[in-house]
Amino acid sequence: MEEASPIRREEPSEFFHPPVYHPPSGPGVALVLMVLLGFSLLFSIAGAMVFQGIAQLAGWEMSVMSGMLAPDAPPAERWQMRLLLGISQFTTFILAGWVTVRLFYPPLSASITYLQARQWPGLKTLLSGVLLILVSIPLVLYLYEINKALPLPESFRLMEEQTNDAIKGLLQMDNFTEFLANLTLIALLPAIGEELVFRGVVQQQLLRRISQPWVALVLTAIIFSFIHFQFEGFLPRLLLGLLLGWLYWRTGNFWVPVAAHFANNGAQVLGQYLYHQELSTVDLEQDMEVPWYAAAISILLIWWLMRKIGSRQ
Repeated sequence: MEEASPIRREEPSEFFHPPVYHPPSGPGVALVLMVLLGFSLLFSIAGAMVFQGIAQLAGWEMSVMSGMLAPDAPPAERWQMRLLLGISQFTTFILAGWVTVRLFYPPLSASITYLQARQWPGLKTLLSGVLLILVSIPLVLYLYEINKALPLPESFRLMEEQTNDAIKGLLQMDNFTEFLANLTLIALLPAIGEELVFRGVVQQQLLRRISQPWVALVLTAIIFSFIHFQFEGFLPRLLLGLLLGWLYWRTGNFWVPVAAHFANNGAQVLGQYLYHQELSTVDLEQDMEVPWYAAAISILLIWWLMRKIGSRQ
């Protein structure tokens, strides 16, 4: 199996040129992606069966299996949903993604090299990646308002309402233990698992097949947003996926988009915890209107940070 090609340096200011890292060659791209999809489906079914077995042994109501959770759900139901979410994240993304990488890029050292996860990034690069995602928040919220104004089938809107109710229920945190649980299940596990699947496998494989890197990054971001099946948030999630993909491609380090992804989700969990503890007056679950000029400033900050990050690679 071929080793990863060495990092190639480019002109400092040109953050949009060909990638600084070329994914190693290997089996057919279509085969890798089909196997990833197969493992994701297989392990998600296995995870659901594990949860169902636990629920039956504990005598729980099985309504949680449908993903339904009321915004004012009691603590017991919230913990059941968290267990389901944790099992789902681990099996569908972390386990499926890791098994796929290990299957096609053995041994262990080759798998880690393929993911570009061998070294921890420099502190400046790490913090710049996190900051890039945080300064994009006004633009993300602005795109969310645009997205909500687009016509969607009624079935999509009903599914969106059900998902939003479940999220609101999960983000009800009465104590610090629930906050830590949510930080793990909503921020940490998705940051590792989704980056492993979408950037580590899907984006890497598309970069092998597509000569224009930006096309591969956009396609990955579209898949990333679509898989969430939350279509009122398709455009903002597409932007986040594109920024995360760019960070991975440009820095050549898996841990940069993981940290940025964690920061994005973790900020939402922290904000809601502070709100429910009456330490903040900002309810992030309420629609927030963002003026156009705030979105414009966000675009300028994104552009500036991308140039700064690109100049260090």
